[in-house]
Amino acid sequence: MNKYLGIAIIIAIVAVAAIHGGGIFPFIDTMALIVVLGIGIGHALGAKDGESKITRFGDGSIRGGWLGLLMGLVLIAGTDGAAQMDFAMLMPAMAVALLTPFYGYFFKVISMQLD
Repeated sequence: MNKYLGIAIIIAIVAVAAIHGGGIFPFIDTMALIVVLGIGIGHALGAKDGESKITRFGDGSIRGGWLGLLMGLVLIAGTDGAAQMDFAMLMPAMAVALLTPFYGYFFKVISMQLD
């Protein structure tokens, strides 16, 4: 029971912090979520006998978050806006790229509670 209360507290604190920081919508990006969840699930499916799939999912989520960030940076660096140092284009794209490590660590914290 305590672990579910802990999860609820973690989610509530993150949500309230996001709302007070300017709203929940800047923290939502479907493609970033798909990248992190996909890599996390794939990593969990590779669990060997005796390994926890939940722990593997959390570890894979962190790795997926960093891979997503690197992919986002490559995509940003390959645009004309980056060559021209157009910060009006770069900063929103960078914000989306930074969501993947955020998601990865968020899922890792949740998986630590479940394990």
